[in-house]
Amino acid sequence: MGALVLFAAFLLAATAVHVAGQEGFLSIDCGLDAALSGRLNTDTQITYVSDGPYVDGGENHEIGDVRSAGDYTDLRTLRSFPSGLRNCYTLPTVSGAKYLVRTQVFYGNYDGKNDSSSVQFELYLGTNFWDKVENVSYWPSEAVFVAWASWVPVCLINTGNGAPFVNTVELRQLGPSLYPDVNTDQFMCLCTYDRRNLGATSFTRFPNDRYDRFWWSVSTSSSWAYLSTQNTIAQQDQALQEST
Repeated sequence: MGALVLFAAFLLAATAVHVAGQEGFLSIDCGLDAALSGRLNTDTQITYVSDGPYVDGGENHEIGDVRSAGDYTDLRTLRSFPSGLRNCYTLPTVSGAKYLVRTQVFYGNYDGKNDSSSVQFELYLGTNFWDKVENVSYWPSEAVFVAWASWVPVCLINTGNGAPFVNTVELRQLGPSLYPDVNTDQFMCLCTYDRRNLGATSFTRFPNDRYDRFWWSVSTSSSWAYLSTQNTIAQQDQALQEST
């Protein structure tokens, strides 16, 4: 049995690297038909795979209003879990490596009820509470952690307030010097980062951020000065070098 589990973990890891096409990336489009696995997001150049190899149970759905997702094709499908208290995705990791894990929840009237106001559920990373999803019209959740095994479960917990669901599950391996407070002694940061990109006019992620972190633009003031340079900016700190 032990050999079988190790083989399964190895197979998932190999599949993630080969199919996703991004070093250190695993990008899961939940509910995506297996025949479309390996779909390229032409805006981000990130390849998304179907969630079939990573989860058992649940139901695949397409959102009811495709236009509401705009150009974010990875939000147009989802997997819901109307049965079971705890349903988990099994993500391949390298023990001791540091990761960012992110889920995106986007309702899009997938159930035809046009009412998501009462839907709430919880996210766990392994046995550790991660986040409470309270606004399913759109809810991104992030955590940074150090992997403790060759696979990590991301779990949706039914709290009795509607069926949990998820549109994307994304795993990004980080440089070891990033987020130094997250280490083998404090292996997890249970947080969602609200990153702001001063001077930007639009949302930013990969490929502008090589770790695919989300950055939102900031409303500027007329009293602010816009500065730019063509010169190389020296970065002495290793963590800063890894972050760019």
